[in-house]
Amino acid sequence: MTQKVNLVYFSATGTTARVLNAIGAGLGGDTREYDITHAYSRRQGIKFGTEDLVVVGVPVYGGRVPDFLTEYLTQVRGTQTPAALVVVYGNRAYDDALLELKDIMEAAGFIGIAAGAFIGEHSYTRLVATGRPDQQDLHVARDFGSRVVKILAHAKGTGRWPPLSVKGNFPYKERGAKHDAIPYISPDCIECGMCAESCPMQAISWTDFHDIDGAKCVKCCRCVKICPVQAVSLEDERVERVRQMLIKNHSQVRREPEMFY
Repeated sequence: MTQKVNLVYFSATGTTARVLNAIGAGLGGDTREYDITHAYSRRQGIKFGTEDLVVVGVPVYGGRVPDFLTEYLTQVRGTQTPAALVVVYGNRAYDDALLELKDIMEAAGFIGIAAGAFIGEHSYTRLVATGRPDQQDLHVARDFGSRVVKILAHAKGTGRWPPLSVKGNFPYKERGAKHDAIPYISPDCIECGMCAESCPMQAISWTDFHDIDGAKCVKCCRCVKICPVQAVSLEDERVERVRQMLIKNHSQVRREPEMFY
């Protein structure tokens, strides 16, 4: 593996990070990680050259790449840089997110050489895609990385990149209406500050952890997952309707990863 391997990912609840690290293991060699989950890590863009290989991983929000990530990814620039494109979704559907990610990265100077849609436990409920990515998923992710190595070797031998086609439609699916639901902090809160420290959008006040900016909050549930005493929950009735729909329609089926080369 002569390319420099770079993993770029947003992973509020850890599922996307696990998938990308498994892909990195399949690629072999040394890897550099760019964890863009925290707001401070998205203050500056990143530039890559022809000697780099970039694996980009993002979650799917309502069938799309989250809008705040589409804004940031325009600052990630390539120079005819080969890229593997990955989305992780919560067992419902990834809709147009993978095509959108491909379009964003190719417009920024990258060459999409492989793509994949993987499944992660849904951030709203542990009852949908429970425990995923599991060992079977991670095995598939490692195989995906190994396949990318072969694609790179073949491209260097022929001097050209094979065209990449993925699922999705354009115009992309319309984004759902935003609402100002925020996590609830119960009286069990021990004031440790982990929620404020880890919030990807800096929506939680450092001076009052009960003060959460609904306009900034993206309902990623990082604060819910990270709280050491389970004092944080997302109990808004609008979220609850979605949660119950997901449990009813998508908790009993196992979606499998899809790869495109």
